[in-house]
Amino acid sequence: MEDSFKNKFGFIFFVIIVIGLAIGGFFYTRYTIEEMKNTGNQEKEEYKDYKIDKDKDYIYYKNEETISEEGEIYYKDVVINLKTQETLNENLEKENKIYKDNIRYIQEGDLLSSELKKYDYDNIYSLMFREYKDYEYNNYVSLVLKDYNFSCFDDITFNKTRSYVFDVKTGEYLTEEEILNIYHLTMDEVKNAMRTYLEGKQSSVDGTNVIKIDETINELNNYGLYINDYGHLCITYLVKTTQVDYNEDMEVK
Repeated sequence: MEDSFKNKFGFIFFVIIVIGLAIGGFFYTRYTIEEMKNTGNQEKEEYKDYKIDKDKDYIYYKNEETISEEGEIYYKDVVINLKTQETLNENLEKENKIYKDNIRYIQEGDLLSSELKKYDYDNIYSLMFREYKDYEYNNYVSLVLKDYNFSCFDDITFNKTRSYVFDVKTGEYLTEEEILNIYHLTMDEVKNAMRTYLEGKQSSVDGTNVIKIDETINELNNYGLYINDYGHLCITYLVKTTQVDYNEDMEVK
């Protein structure tokens, strides 16, 4: 009698364990399938292709035109090959068109004397033009714009700079804060790196420092952050001097 009871109890206990394993296996399998679906969806979103033209780079150029071979002055339109940046492409093309439409050539009525006319690049009196540099590292693509002035009196002088950094996985433009967060930096730390860099390049004329370091940093508004081909954070900016202001690019270390 006692053995029979033990056998029945053992059988019931065994059935309970089997049912428990079956239920547990069902929920585990369902959870695993859902996780795989979610992971698959995340991967699809992560690697979604935002390119407009699949056969071209994320940044490429078109409508290239030589204005002056001697002065190394060229015009071209930049194309950010992302579906999310078509408005920006239109705006940049409009800006470049304004530059091209405002080229002024020397005319007979200008009556320039040989003393005033210092630079003769294909009979150009004055113009503005833009240079581009682009970089790609992992999922980040950077575009740096540098604008210059030219006149037959003053040659080519730097005007202004700005930059754009895009995450090709999202197609979105990164804000300055988002770029700094990638490197766990603040803008104050970037400025400290600039100060160290400029102090190392400082020179003097007749006892006066040429680079206006405090003015360059304290009045910093003509600049742009970008990521170079090696994944380093860089900044392009205007350096103010006692002579001619110029553009500088440096890695933030």
